[in-house]
Amino acid sequence: MIDLKDKRVLVVGGAGFLGSTLVRELLSDGAQVTVYDNFLHGTMSNLAEIRARIRLVAGDILDVWRLSGTISDHGIEYIFNTVGDTFVPTAYDVPGRFFNINVMGCLNVLQGTRQFGVKRTLYVSSTEVYGEAETEKIREDAPLRPLNTYAVSKLAADQLCHTFFREHDVPVICARIFNCYGPRATEPYVIPEIITQLDKGNVVSLGNLKAARDFTYVHDTARWLIELLKSDAPNGQPVNVGSDNCYSVEWLARTIGKLMGMDRIEIRVDAHRERRLDIQRFQCDNTLLRKYVDASPRTSMEEGLRLTIDWFRQNGRRWAWEDFIDGSLPLK
Repeated sequence: MIDLKDKRVLVVGGAGFLGSTLVRELLSDGAQVTVYDNFLHGTMSNLAEIRARIRLVAGDILDVWRLSGTISDHGIEYIFNTVGDTFVPTAYDVPGRFFNINVMGCLNVLQGTRQFGVKRTLYVSSTEVYGEAETEKIREDAPLRPLNTYAVSKLAADQLCHTFFREHDVPVICARIFNCYGPRATEPYVIPEIITQLDKGNVVSLGNLKAARDFTYVHDTARWLIELLKSDAPNGQPVNVGSDNCYSVEWLARTIGKLMGMDRIEIRVDAHRERRLDIQRFQCDNTLLRKYVDASPRTSMEEGLRLTIDWFRQNGRRWAWEDFIDGSLPLK
């Protein structure tokens, strides 16, 4: 078992949604954390209260020299690669950007891991690599049949991790995470979108109401990722990271409405909000994860939603992704 206390850890994409939460959890473990981010999706505000406790490098994952220099100069021992274009609808319009960031960026981190003797790297992959599941719960040996460009790019990076371990003995583990939610979301995912709409009234417009996903509060996801890197899980092996619970979009809307103090809400179906190729259900079989870590959620779904709503209300009733929509800079 790896002890990260006083270890030099790099979080690539550490100013993002999951990345900034991961940084907080690592600091609580006593790690010496360096954040590497180009602020395409991440924001300085996500690191505001912990800025003095971290090293921050503004750099792009596609800038090989900048990334390599950071790993070398900071004496990095462990890496968490959380970088990725992740909002599926955007991939329809800019597929090239998704492949560059998700595939070439992963390759650059793996090269840096190999070149500078990093002790272990964890790559954050996605369960979108599975496509439509053939069983109610998804195991790691399920067929890989991605249904969208984003998922194909994540699968390519996922497989790069496997081949770099096989070809070069690079110590990398691949975490296929299911949906996580919570404070500091940097994309208009379904939960922050519902909160934003219901903050303006009791009417919410959504796409596929029956689509169901395995949701985990972001701090639990980050905790499991850290414990997975520290564990004796074999390198080169993918591990599903999820809660083994599933919730529909309709359930989310009605539950969030109640938590926001509404007796009733009106749900309108907007066909324009539906994905071109949607997956009806994603639920994690986390048997393998539980083999290596304690995957008991610390935060229930309802409590996590309440904490997320509270954070939204305490932080200007606004998400970082709304700044992108308005065309303003996200560095504030």
